[in-house]
Amino acid sequence: MKEVIFFANGNPESAQTWSNVPKCFVDTLRKKGIMVHPVNLSNERIQRIYDNFFRKVLKVLTLWYDEPRYYGYTWLHQWLGNRRIKKAVNTWPQADYCFFINYGFYNKYNDIPSLLLSDWTDDISLRRRGKPVARFQRRFCLQQKNAIEHAEHVISIFPLCTEEMRQLYPTANISYLGGNVINDLSGEDIQQEAILEQKPQSRHLLFIGKPDRYKESAIKLMEAVGLLRNEQAYHDLELDIIGIQKAQLPNVPDFVHCHGFLRKDREEECKTFYRLLKGAKMIVNPTPKWAAYSSIIEAMYFYTPVVVSPFDDFVQEFGTSIGFGRYNEVFTVEGIADSIRQILDADNYTDICTCAHETVKDYTWDRYVDKVLKLCEN
Repeated sequence: MKEVIFFANGNPESAQTWSNVPKCFVDTLRKKGIMVHPVNLSNERIQRIYDNFFRKVLKVLTLWYDEPRYYGYTWLHQWLGNRRIKKAVNTWPQADYCFFINYGFYNKYNDIPSLLLSDWTDDISLRRRGKPVARFQRRFCLQQKNAIEHAEHVISIFPLCTEEMRQLYPTANISYLGGNVINDLSGEDIQQEAILEQKPQSRHLLFIGKPDRYKESAIKLMEAVGLLRNEQAYHDLELDIIGIQKAQLPNVPDFVHCHGFLRKDREEECKTFYRLLKGAKMIVNPTPKWAAYSSIIEAMYFYTPVVVSPFDDFVQEFGTSIGFGRYNEVFTVEGIADSIRQILDADNYTDICTCAHETVKDYTWDRYVDKVLKLCEN
């Protein structure tokens, strides 16, 4: 493969777009000598107008339904996105493939084949969370179904989602390539000795998550750390929260430090993110059903033990018993505190750190892109 047109909902070369996945993918393709033409499927000016006005109006009109009406669901986004696809494939008709980092689009304008890569379709994501498919989402779900069934290759980065997609879209060519990817933008070689010297002395716990999905867990974790601080052995514990601002949480105590959303495309914020990751005693996200998978495995790469709920895809990938942390089985303040205490009291803490890194050390973009390219060649 020599040339790819690369589509994403957002700037594919920006670290701000979808958990850094498009940027890491594009950078790796270029390192392998492949010419990449990045295309943003979103009209960011129109999206800002939508998010700042129309989305708020729609939220007021549909108070009974708590799913956000994202710009990506609109017919306008679909129409403008397809215009950009048509322009791109006519501009670079010699391209070998169109890569889409979503399930909502494919190339229907000429014979350049399409590969779609993402995590969940909206249909599956809503059903797994026990949410009904609202009327405004039905058209988008049909749009995803159409794209998936017409693409040459479709990849899900999660094994159980792959199985569900194969059942839901039996005529589609859906693959799971094994393992996953670490979206490391630290720009540094990992220093095992320095990290393992620092972590045993750390008294900082780390939580990463956005308020729309993880606020309840952040509140329970604050209370759990407060409970632990009442014990002499843990009186100096601190909690760092990335992704949520202090104003978005109630009654934030002094031992909790809210850093908000840290953008990896801003040098100082990126440095802060990796400083917190490397310095954390453990990362904790006890949210049932789904617990910020990407941030968990990136923390593991930097030798950070985890306390995480045993959600299905994580258990499918890493097993029912993990040597790099603890599964939090009970989503209560006391249950979370007990899971944290088990890591704090572990005699083999350094071994747990090492196991975390060893478990995901091969989750590199270089290896994953090789798998993608091999799939396209077949």
